[in-house]
Amino acid sequence: MIACVSACGSESTGSRVDPSARVVELPGASREIDFDDIIYSRRLQRVLVPARRSGLYLIDPRTAVAKRVGRLGSADSADEGERIIFVAEREKQRIHGLDAATGRTVFSAAAGGPIDYVRYLARTRELWVTEPGATPPGIEIFALGDTPTSAPARAAFIPVPEGPEAITVAHAAGRVYVHAADDLATIAVDSRSVTARWPSGCDGTHGFPQIDERHGLLLASCARDGEVSLLGLDDGRVLGHYAAGEGEALPAFSAKAGHVYVRGDPGSKLVTLQASRKGLAFSKDVVVPRVGHCLTADDVGHYWTCDADHGRVLRFDDP
Repeated sequence: MIACVSACGSESTGSRVDPSARVVELPGASREIDFDDIIYSRRLQRVLVPARRSGLYLIDPRTAVAKRVGRLGSADSADEGERIIFVAEREKQRIHGLDAATGRTVFSAAAGGPIDYVRYLARTRELWVTEPGATPPGIEIFALGDTPTSAPARAAFIPVPEGPEAITVAHAAGRVYVHAADDLATIAVDSRSVTARWPSGCDGTHGFPQIDERHGLLLASCARDGEVSLLGLDDGRVLGHYAAGEGEALPAFSAKAGHVYVRGDPGSKLVTLQASRKGLAFSKDVVVPRVGHCLTADDVGHYWTCDADHGRVLRFDDP
């Protein structure tokens, strides 16, 4: 773990890091990592970083110290619930459950098709696993056992035509959001059904939808030009657009700061935006390594992205 100083500006253009970044090294990780999913757990108060074949890392957001947990062949997506970390291993099409305290694997379950992301739903004690490569494409649902360490059982499958791309859970509202082709789809948790498909305003979508329930806002993200589209949460009406530039859009949202973050991948700028019913307004931007396919925010004043070429994570402050 090192703090980035002005010398970071001497790196090549593709790996340049803003002087305001805290650079977080992942002990024992590969020099290059094709990052994808990254998520903050409020219960664990840790940033979960699936680092592919380098395994799973937990980062303390306050100290920026990273620790590898478990012994996995690959960690491609992760979420946490009931003191268990649920990890998707795409190559083997399996979901593993790791004890959050010890890192010990307590169960392993096979999915019915090629898996992409896993998310835990406390409302129903289920794992929702996106399978865009399945026939038909959709979301496979696993019900957890009587104890968190019991292997989950397949409970249902929700078809999502032309999707699902990524997955975001609105826990209190009992809804799940995914991208599907040019649309943003809403899924009711209790009925396990797609209840709405709204045009996102994107020519192709990418990344995890973001939700601001307090202000009734929903953010879709596009497959090019680092573009995001702001929608009304109740009616799907498009309220505004912003393009950070370059590649596929990666968005994040901080309820604490009230800010949206977006970068393109590949892309060298990470932008902070203010969202409102009037649209999206620019706040600031920072320089990031050109390749880094992840973005999230915690609840203690930081947002995070990845540096794929150096196998490390960057923390930025947004108090």
